[in-house]
Amino acid sequence: MPTVSVLPDTVLEKVRIDVKARMGKEIVVDGIQFAKFNPNVLAFVRAGSNVIFVNEIPYYRIVNNTQYAYEYLYVILLHEYLHLLGIADEREVRRITMELVKENFSETSYAFRLSSNLAFPEDVELMKDRRFIHTYM
Repeated sequence: MPTVSVLPDTVLEKVRIDVKARMGKEIVVDGIQFAKFNPNVLAFVRAGSNVIFVNEIPYYRIVNNTQYAYEYLYVILLHEYLHLLGIADEREVRRITMELVKENFSETSYAFRLSSNLAFPEDVELMKDRRFIHTYM
């Protein structure tokens, strides 16, 4: 694994704590692996595996040019962690990610901007208008 400025396991532990506090659920993640793949994909999990694969191409662009490594990792690890919990619907995962990021970072943070950019535009507008509806279980 390449050298990183923020320990991914530390960020993942914070994600686990936040999700458990909010949703009452948790899962054991078998590891985080950095790999090079399509730069349009930030991270993914494979079916039947509890390993989160983080794309090192966009990650190192963030790490080498900004101080936002922790916030970047928080958003993408949270997103994949929610998939590992069994939430398959991409829109729902992006919406929950945006909610949890809003609770744990300011609305002016890099993490919130990133999660909003990844969310469906309709959900971003609903959150702005305070008409956000929780539809997940």
